[in-house]
Amino acid sequence: MKKNEGITLIALIITIIILIILTAVTINNVIGTDLIGFATKAVENYTDAAKDEADKVDKLAGTLDNQGVGEDSIVRAGQIVEKTEKDNYTDADGRKATIPEGFKVSTKSSEQYIKDGLVIQDNDGNEFVWIPCYYGTKPEEIAEDVQQYKKHVYEGTDDQKRGTEDSGEGNWKTYTYTMYKNNWLDEATQKIENDQIVEDENAYGNKSVKTYGGFYIGRYEAGLPEKWQPDLTQDKPIYGSKIERNNTGDEKPISKANKFSWNFISQINAKSASEKMYEDSESVDSKLVDGVAWDTIVKWTETTGIDVNNSALYGNFSDTNKKYTGWHAEHIQSSQVAGQSGGTLGWLYSKYLLNESTLLNNNLLTEEEWNRKQGYYQSVDGNDTIKNNLRKRIELPTGSFDDFKLKNIYDLAGNMWEWTAEVGDHKQDLSIVTDKLFAVVRGGSFVDDSPTYPFCFRGGDVNTSYPNFERFGFRVVLYIK
Repeated sequence: MKKNEGITLIALIITIIILIILTAVTINNVIGTDLIGFATKAVENYTDAAKDEADKVDKLAGTLDNQGVGEDSIVRAGQIVEKTEKDNYTDADGRKATIPEGFKVSTKSSEQYIKDGLVIQDNDGNEFVWIPCYYGTKPEEIAEDVQQYKKHVYEGTDDQKRGTEDSGEGNWKTYTYTMYKNNWLDEATQKIENDQIVEDENAYGNKSVKTYGGFYIGRYEAGLPEKWQPDLTQDKPIYGSKIERNNTGDEKPISKANKFSWNFISQINAKSASEKMYEDSESVDSKLVDGVAWDTIVKWTETTGIDVNNSALYGNFSDTNKKYTGWHAEHIQSSQVAGQSGGTLGWLYSKYLLNESTLLNNNLLTEEEWNRKQGYYQSVDGNDTIKNNLRKRIELPTGSFDDFKLKNIYDLAGNMWEWTAEVGDHKQDLSIVTDKLFAVVRGGSFVDDSPTYPFCFRGGDVNTSYPNFERFGFRVVLYIK
């Protein structure tokens, strides 16, 4: 028995030794055929293929984002510019523009062509459109549709202080008030010297155009600061308020789509708010749009073939007829209220629009509408005459309608009268020194009819310090430093 147990133990030891030898041979064979190396190579190949695929996807995305961008453009779409350089952007047509530091070109191809309105954005989503123009003599290489940066004025002569006199400088006409002179101060291009208004080559507007070949205009009417925008998540109308709107403080306007415009603000404070928007920028000066800029834009948009004296088709006026189902501000007005001729009695922010979603600003209130909205408006003392003459005027969030877009700029016509930086004395014999300044306003509003107040209209009968207008807003312009 002892002998058998010894043989069994030796056999076990030999078996273990054989297994160890076989394992060693197997490992040696694996190493000898470089199986491990093959597996490593396979992993590397997969990684390279995945990277190539990712590069192709990135390249395709970049191509889609840059369809309107020229191949030799320094600036690519969607990339924030780190340093302002003249003509750093070239579109696919070969036209050039300057993108300032801190901004990026839109990734939409329809917004990348200069002739159609090149759109740029800042990091907060505010949008502006490049206005190509030239200072002084037109350079030969400039495209035919590019306009001179200057004031285009046509003096009115009729009894209503409006007219259509052609200056001979172009094939379009505009309206002006005869009660102010054409040389009202416009600080973007002028200065006061020896009590006289003179052209200033070094004014910020002239400088931007001379150096960089253009300027930027807010794509939208200046919007209320975000904290003052109405809460549009509610399912019931919101009563409008003008509290704080004329107290700019440290508030800055926005230039974004589908936001309500900043109204009930004086020209003085609109100017201040505009300058605050980019007060810390080293690349641009933000200003209240000036008369020269507005006139240059009118001339440029006219190259598309639009009639600048007939704005009914591309602006929100009292005679506008468009279908609309989104949020809006519904103002109620009556000419029957003493001291309130044409003025707003009150207004609602509402998403329940007019019958059959048709935008007819001049409609009388129906009985159903009156009953539904009664209590939201200021009291009319139960006067049926007044109630029966109440009319609704519809203010839209800026950028609501693509039909109201010219060269990718929204609401130049209608919706809000727009304060400008052009000011003067409201007297026939213009006096530089005055204690009562008036400002030029442009474009008409949702309260007005389009034939009387077209896009090119230029009026100058509004005191710069008066804030109590529901129909008056403003727009920011950017000049490159």
